Amino acid sequence: MPKETFFGIDKEKQNRIIQAAIKVFSSHNYNDSSINEVIKLAKIPRGSFYQYFEDKRDLYLYITQKIMQNFRDDFF
Repeated sequence: MPKETFFGIDKEKQNRIIQAAIKVFSSHNYNDSSINEVIKLAKIPRGSFYQYFEDKRDLYLYITQKIMQNFRDDFF
């Protein structure tokens, strides 16, 4: 799960990171997805990424949980 610093940034920046991650993870399998591509698309420094997430797995789990929650909300 994201670190507290992620929830402290503005929603626009959070959404940019989330959308970049969705794009990267949906374009490549997990092993071929890279943090470099996420930070490039999200336009954030590498150091900022690690202030928000522990690693790629942490981001991936957060994104998949968020997608599943949106699916459940829409379905029910």
